Amino acid sequence: MYRRISTREARELIATKEPLLLDVRDAGAYRRSHITGALLFSDLNPLELRRSLPRDRPLLVYCYHGIASQDIAQMFADFGFGEVYSLDGGFEAWHADTAQGQTLADPLAAWLRDHGFEPGEPNCQAGETWPLIKACQMGRADVVEALAAAGADLTVTDAYGNDALWAACYSGDLPTIAAVLDAGVDPDRRNPSGATALIFAASSGRTEVVSLLLDRGADPGIRTEDDFTALDLAANIEILYLLRRAQRRESHA
Repeated sequence: MYRRISTREARELIATKEPLLLDVRDAGAYRRSHITGALLFSDLNPLELRRSLPRDRPLLVYCYHGIASQDIAQMFADFGFGEVYSLDGGFEAWHADTAQGQTLADPLAAWLRDHGFEPGEPNCQAGETWPLIKACQMGRADVVEALAAAGADLTVTDAYGNDALWAACYSGDLPTIAAVLDAGVDPDRRNPSGATALIFAASSGRTEVVSLLLDRGADPGIRTEDDFTALDLAANIEILYLLRRAQRRESHA
């Protein structure tokens, strides 16, 4: 037989016995967020698991609300596994319990929760948006620093292939741009059309952003797929002077 357990009991089980976690929701829900370490059940072969898993290893199964997981848990109990659990309330209960456990003493968790992301998961998308991209778009240098410290993936991009630095430049917030660069984002990364953050900033008239990027080593000579440089696309005279000066420095280096 399997046993139904609460989220508190599930956390204790995970901490003490390291069970195999099986997520029986659909693949989209799993990709958006899941319990750390869980495997997507639909990607697995139950008969292969039956053959390969030791029967004394605990299994914890969860679904959306704790209903479908009971059928899967019963199946593994019928297979002869001795310690099988179904999470009461499913992932929704786990998510609510996690959110309730976060306090304003953890600003990053609060920010993630307030913007539709999973608290404690710096690489969990909400829809098609990544936390790092969202923080950069909002000009939140403090959140960018916290995400980087928490292990956020610095290579994520938006639906158009633009990265966190591009998003920070879009916000125009200089501390956020500096935070992204300090975290290690490549200042010369090119999007699918070959444009860099510097080219975007130059073409959109963000003079202070161009100055900062050049100071931090951005290459003014990179060309887009259409063979334009930042200098070719400079939106104002100040940016034109900044880029010409940078190119002269490079030619004399």
